[in-house]
Amino acid sequence: MSIFTPTNQIRLTNVAVVRMKKGGKRFEIACYKNKVMSWRSGAEKDLDEVLQTHSVFVNVSKGQVAKKDDLTKAFGTDDLTEISSFYFT
Repeated sequence: MSIFTPTNQIRLTNVAVVRMKKGGKRFEIACYKNKVMSWRSGAEKDLDEVLQTHSVFVNVSKGQVAKKDDLTKAFGTDDLTEISSFYFT
């Protein structure tokens, strides 16, 4: 009997879920807790260090990624880097 280990599963640890409601829908991104606090205080300058993944989710804990159509309607673009910067402005 062998143990099945999924290779496409990403474990998110030390997660701070940052939520935003825009266009009637709620979107979430996964960030590092301590880095979010550093970003908000102005100590951290690099957004890539704050984000755990460059995906925008509908539900981070379930791993439900937001649809491109919903992102385009709400933010006017489907560029994930640009959308992530909306969260921290």
